[in-house]
Amino acid sequence: MDTQLLQLGGSLLAILVLAGIAWALKLGQPRTIDTAERALTLAREADSAFDPGEAAVGRDGAAAILADSAGRIMVLRRHGTHFAARVLEPGTPAHSEGDILTIVPRDRRYGPVVLDLGPKAQAWASRIEALGRVDHA
Repeated sequence: MDTQLLQLGGSLLAILVLAGIAWALKLGQPRTIDTAERALTLAREADSAFDPGEAAVGRDGAAAILADSAGRIMVLRRHGTHFAARVLEPGTPAHSEGDILTIVPRDRRYGPVVLDLGPKAQAWASRIEALGRVDHA
């Protein structure tokens, strides 16, 4: 019986040590997009043909929206420990309600993206709505 208790105590101690190491290394923590510069880098990594010049990051750091000089718009969002990106197609549904922008990319597997952009939400919704629209003047 003493051997079993010793083995149980040793196992518990080993588990606590491993948990402590994981905590110290910040393993298992969700990654975030902490700056617009980080969003620009992630967008370039996701699609080498997309050269973003502008980015807005959601307040929680889970998603970002970016634009390139050609007028294309990309959304990035956390997908597990990585980030997934989609370039929005013309006609992509998007709406803002207060500080919140909701985008529903055509790729249903990607799912809706909700960003708290503060006062920038309405401007981004208007830009998405204008995608693909050609002015004939």
